Amino acid sequence: MKLVRIGLALSALATMACAHGGLRPAVVPTPATDALLVLPGFGYGGDGERTFRSLAPRLAEEGIDLYLPAYVARGGLEESRERLRQYVQEARLDRYDRVHVFAFLAGAWTFNPLADAGLLPNLSTVVFDRSPYQERAPRVAQDKLPFPARLKYGEVIFDLARTPYVPLTTPAVRVGILVETVPTTFIRRFAATAARQGPYQFECEAFGQRYDDCGYVAMSHDEIYARFADVWPDVRAFIRTGRFSRSVVRSDKS
Repeated sequence: MKLVRIGLALSALATMACAHGGLRPAVVPTPATDALLVLPGFGYGGDGERTFRSLAPRLAEEGIDLYLPAYVARGGLEESRERLRQYVQEARLDRYDRVHVFAFLAGAWTFNPLADAGLLPNLSTVVFDRSPYQERAPRVAQDKLPFPARLKYGEVIFDLARTPYVPLTTPAVRVGILVETVPTTFIRRFAATAARQGPYQFECEAFGQRYDDCGYVAMSHDEIYARFADVWPDVRAFIRTGRFSRSVVRSDKS
């Protein structure tokens, strides 16, 4: 029975899968002038990977090379940051005129200190995916499923549970925030535990990050991976203008 319970716990955590695989364009003599660095994290799986692979040719036609590293490390946030730093250097992202970043939750916790330390001098825009629901998932896993969480993910999930968000402060970088308004199956299953972390705050200012534009998407964390093609037009608009499209909801839909 104990093995059965562990198996069920691992299944509950399936929607929080760490980044795996990886995607980068083939090296060409003359790269595009723009690169999009997508930083996945917990929740990224096969559906997300297929979505990004299908989007890569479309982005290339628009003059943007897509990079999607496998950087999340079992050893924790510091090891994840070192992996990301090495990836950026090996991918030679400094050869682009502009680099744009779309950071999922673990991506933001990993990337921001590196960016503020000058990792990408050509960093132009960053769009953060934020979620009042899913940002509680690491602490929920720590409290309710510590053994299966450590078995599956290692120390990194516990680092995220105990590490406050450090905002991006790099000047001259345009920042956008997209707020998820739908909980994942994992959060719904442990709704009472998640609620004990305090009242949910959906206001853009509640995320502790300065921004140039902020909007809401009626998706869960899992859905935004699988349906990133639906989000891309707004990300592209932000890359080009520093503002999301007019179709983005800009009021709290919680």
